[in-house]
Amino acid sequence: MASRRARVRTRDPGRYCAGVKRILLVLLAVTAALPAVWLLAGKLHRFSYWISRCTPADLQSLATSGWELARLPVAADVELFGLCRPPRAPDARWLLFVPGNGESLLRGFRGVLDQLRGERDLGLCLFAYRGFDASGGTPDPAALRADLLRQWQWLRGRGVPAAAIEVWGYSLGSVLASQLVADVVATGEQPARLVLVAAAERIAVRAHGLAGRFTGADHYVASTASGSTPVLLLHGTADDALPLAGARALAAAFGARATLHELAGRNHFDLWSDVAALAFNAR
Repeated sequence: MASRRARVRTRDPGRYCAGVKRILLVLLAVTAALPAVWLLAGKLHRFSYWISRCTPADLQSLATSGWELARLPVAADVELFGLCRPPRAPDARWLLFVPGNGESLLRGFRGVLDQLRGERDLGLCLFAYRGFDASGGTPDPAALRADLLRQWQWLRGRGVPAAAIEVWGYSLGSVLASQLVADVVATGEQPARLVLVAAAERIAVRAHGLAGRFTGADHYVASTASGSTPVLLLHGTADDALPLAGARALAAAFGARATLHELAGRNHFDLWSDVAALAFNAR
C-alpha cells in the first residue's frame, strides 16, 4: 500500500501538492474563523446564567441581624436555599422577592432587601434559583416557575395570609414574578401587590459556561394575567440592560391596574433608593 502511494506521488506530484495545499487552506480558514465564531456565538444571546456556587456553610454566615437560613425541597433531589427575615408585628406586610440573574444571589440581594426595608417592619423572603449559590438542580424556565409557586406555598404554610404578601421581581426576576402572580391567581388567591423593578416582557438566557455560547437560549416570557392585583413598575430611563420600552409595553398590557414610574437617569443597578421611596409611598 505504501509503495502504491509513492508511485501515485511520483506519477502526479502536482496533483498531490495541490491536494495538500487545499487541506492546509481549509485548516487555515477554520482556524481564522474560530475567533469570529466565538465572538458571534456570544452575541446571539445577550445574557447567560451568571452562576457562582457556594456551600450551605457559606450561606449560614448570612443568617444574622434577624435573617434566617431557609431550605426548601422542590423535587426529589433538589433543595433550594433561601433567606427569610420575619417582621416584628404578626400582621406586617411580607415581600416575596424574586432576584435578578447574578452571582452570589443571596448575599447580594440580602443587601438590596435590607436597603428597601430600612426602618420599616417588613417580612422578607428570597431563595436562590436552582443551580445558583448552594441550591441544587439546573435552571430552566419551567422549573424556576414551579419553584416560585412552592415558595409562595411555603410562606403561606408559615401562616402568612395571601393578602399580606407582595411579590417583587427584579430584572430576570420580574418575568418570573409576573408568572408567579398569574399562577397564584389561578389557584384562587390574590397577592397584595406585584412590584416589577427593571422589568422586561421577555428575556433569553443561555446556559452557563463555555458550551452555553453555542447552545439555544432559555426563553422567559412575562405574564399579565394578574387578576385584580395592583401592579407597580419602576424602571430607569438609562437602563441599557433591559430597555425602558419593555417596561412601557408591560404597563400597557397590564392596563388600568398598573402604574409605571420612570426613574430619570437611573440605570439597571443604581435605582434602589428611588424604588424604596416610590414603592412604599405608593401604597
